[in-house]
Amino acid sequence: MTEVLIEREPNNRPNGLHQNKICFAIIFVTIAVIVTSLSFKSSYNSYLPFLPKARIDNDTPIISCSQKDYIIKNEIAIPYFSQDVGQYFSKFQCTGSENNIEEWEERLCIFYNTCYNVDTGRFHYFRTTQRKSKPIFYDSKRRMIYEFGNKDGINNFVSLASRGSAPWSPISVSEPYPSKNFTRLHDLHNLMQSTFASDNIAHGLWEDLGSISYSLDRMSITDPNLVIMHLNNIPKTPLFKTYHQYVIPALTKNPMVEFGTYVKSFHTKHVCFDRLIVGGQLSVFPKPRIKENHGREALFYNWRSKIIKYNGFDPNFVPQKHHIIITNKSVSAWTRPNSKLHRAIFNLEEVEKFIKLTYPTISVDVVEWHTIPFNKQIEKLLNTTILITPCGGVSLILPLLPNGAHAIVMDYYATVAVHGFSIGESGSMEGALLNHIAHVRKQYYQIYGKQDYEFDFPGATDAREASSIIVNMTRLQLLIDKALEEMEP
Repeated sequence: MTEVLIEREPNNRPNGLHQNKICFAIIFVTIAVIVTSLSFKSSYNSYLPFLPKARIDNDTPIISCSQKDYIIKNEIAIPYFSQDVGQYFSKFQCTGSENNIEEWEERLCIFYNTCYNVDTGRFHYFRTTQRKSKPIFYDSKRRMIYEFGNKDGINNFVSLASRGSAPWSPISVSEPYPSKNFTRLHDLHNLMQSTFASDNIAHGLWEDLGSISYSLDRMSITDPNLVIMHLNNIPKTPLFKTYHQYVIPALTKNPMVEFGTYVKSFHTKHVCFDRLIVGGQLSVFPKPRIKENHGREALFYNWRSKIIKYNGFDPNFVPQKHHIIITNKSVSAWTRPNSKLHRAIFNLEEVEKFIKLTYPTISVDVVEWHTIPFNKQIEKLLNTTILITPCGGVSLILPLLPNGAHAIVMDYYATVAVHGFSIGESGSMEGALLNHIAHVRKQYYQIYGKQDYEFDFPGATDAREASSIIVNMTRLQLLIDKALEEMEP
C-alpha cells in the first residue's frame, strides 16, 4: 500500500478545545487592535521582508535565480473571522476559463479540504456554515454560480481524462467538515483516468501521464509524495507495466493506485484530501488544436527531462559523433490479420542499404523499439543524431532525442479530408505536437501521390490509417544532407 501522510481523527473533538480557541482568538484580536493604533501614531511600518540585494540591484546580474525559487510553497493565511477558528471549509483555485462554465474540458484546478464520502460515492465541497453563501464561479451568461452539483449548480467542472471523456465535479454540502469517522490525507493527490495510454505510448507519455507533469508545472507546485489515483481499474497491458517501471516514478516515488480500492482501504466513511489536483488533461495531437500548444514547449521539454533523469541519464547529454537510427515498425496493435505492415516504411531494407553505402563513416542501426526495455530506448535515442521514423505512435519517442538532433518523420497522403487536411495534401500526423518539441529539428518526408505509398491490405482506401511509405532515395538523401549540414559546428 502506498505510504502517505495521513491523520486519523478521533470520533469527537473536545468541546473545551473549541471554546479555548475562540477565547484565544478574541484576546488576539484585542491585542492586535491596540498594537495597530499605536503603530499608526508614529508611522506605517511594512512587514514585507526585503529581498536580498543581489535580487534587486539593477546594476548587477542576479546571482541566484533558479526555477525552484519561484515554486509557490506558501499562501496568505491570516485569521479574520473568529467564528472560523477550528473549522475547515473547502476552497479551490483554477487555471483555464473562469468566465465560461462550458469550457471545462481542459480546466485545471486544485481543491483544498474536500472529502470523498465512501457511502454516497461523491466528493463533498464544504461551505462555511457561519455566513451567507459566496459565489464559486462567474459565468458570463449564468452570472454568479453558488454551488457544485444540484439543479442550479455546476455538474461538469473539469475532466479527469483528455477530450472531456470523464467529466467531474464535487457536490456542495451545507454541513461542517467531518469530525468523526474520517481519514485526512496531507500529501498532494491527483485523480485522473487514462484514455488511450493502455495501447498507445504516444498518448500515454504526452497526454495521459504527461498532463500530470504539465499540471504541476502550470500550478507551480511540487510534491515528491504525490499520489496518482486512477479513477477506474488500471489497465494490465504491457505498456502500463512500462509506465509503472520507467515513467510514473519520474512523477512521484509512490505507485499509481486504483481510486476505489485506495479510498476503501482506510475503512472510514470520509476520506479527506488537503490538496486534490484535478483536470488539466490536455489533448495535444489534433491538428485543429495546434495553436493551443503554443507556449507549451517548456512543459513538454521539462517532462521529457524528468523521464530521462529518473532513468539515470543526463537530459543535457549531447553526442560527439553521428549515429543514425531507422525505425522498423514491425508490430502494431492495429495491424490487420491479412497484413504484415501498419504505417511502416515499405522498402525498409532498401533504405538501410542506401544509407550505409551513402554515409559509410556514420554508424547506422535499424531498431524494433518494442523489443528493447524503455530505459535502453532512452539510452539509444540520446546517442542518436538522426532518427528516421514512420508516423504514428512509434514516432513519439522523438522528444527523448538530444538537443539539436534531427528527426525525419514520414508524412501520409490524405485520401480522405479529415484531421484538418484536404484530399491530396501531405499530412503530418503528429505535427500539432512535434512542431512544439523545440529542441529537435524536424524534417517531414512528404508524400506526393500513389507512387509514394502502398496500402497495407487489399481494399483499403484511407492512406492515413492503412498505408506504408515507399521512400525515394534521392529525396531521403536531400533531408539527411540537410540534417548533417545543420549539425555542422
